[in-house]
Amino acid sequence: MNRRNFLATTAAFSAASMMNFGGLLNAYAAPIKNIGIQLYTIREMMEADFEGSIAKVAEIGYKEVEFFNYFGRNAKDVKNMIDQNGLSSPSIHVDIDQLRGDALFKEIEYAKTLDQKYITLAWLGEENRETLDQYKAHAEVFQRAGEECNKAGLKFVYHNHEFEFVDFDGVRPYDMLLEQLSQDIMLMEMDFFWMAVAGEDPLAYFAKYPGRFPMCHIKDRAANGEMVYVGDGEIDFNGILAKASEAGLKHFFVEHDTPKNEVAMMQRSYDRAKNFQIR
Repeated sequence: MNRRNFLATTAAFSAASMMNFGGLLNAYAAPIKNIGIQLYTIREMMEADFEGSIAKVAEIGYKEVEFFNYFGRNAKDVKNMIDQNGLSSPSIHVDIDQLRGDALFKEIEYAKTLDQKYITLAWLGEENRETLDQYKAHAEVFQRAGEECNKAGLKFVYHNHEFEFVDFDGVRPYDMLLEQLSQDIMLMEMDFFWMAVAGEDPLAYFAKYPGRFPMCHIKDRAANGEMVYVGDGEIDFNGILAKASEAGLKHFFVEHDTPKNEVAMMQRSYDRAKNFQIR
């Protein structure tokens, strides 16, 4: 083989290799298969018709549900209901009082019946986030909750809003909690809307705390700050979800706090979210 033929052959091989490599990268990106919904989104429907609401969620195409309230149903009945509709429930949202004493053990037993993986603190009321000392006291509650969840084969998770990023003399509670509590004790559920409100970059947290974020809320924000249906706002979900593997993301719940039409929100947000690509 002369030099000209050798160079031509090498160039062709290199081009083909790059095309194959690019193909592999593209093949690694895949749509979300287990799109879920935080049922707080459809709380009026749930209160009016619990069973029918669960069936509607499944009819639209959702595969997972994150509960916030069981509306008086016992765990076995709820488990049968989600099983019959081909759904699973990885997580329950609770308030801080449900992390203390016997209330926590009741949540753990309920979660185990539903085959849930996570007990997730939904939020802190204003009276519980006025000082850094309060957050430090909460960290002790979270430590114990994490330990008890671990014993039961579950994990304790914290769901963020925007207020955890407000400085107290240079200390941000969100960062303090991440540093003070180990990954074994507390994981995080990242809410993309509230991260945007706080002006924070999800990718920066994924890079600094890889594997710490098993769940997320896919919630959108318009330019004027309004919460909107998924896909109607400005949040670059594909850009964020390109780092899903680094973050440790496994569960993806669409959410809207105050939808004008709960069924429309479910349908439109599902139709958009099913086209998002995760890597």
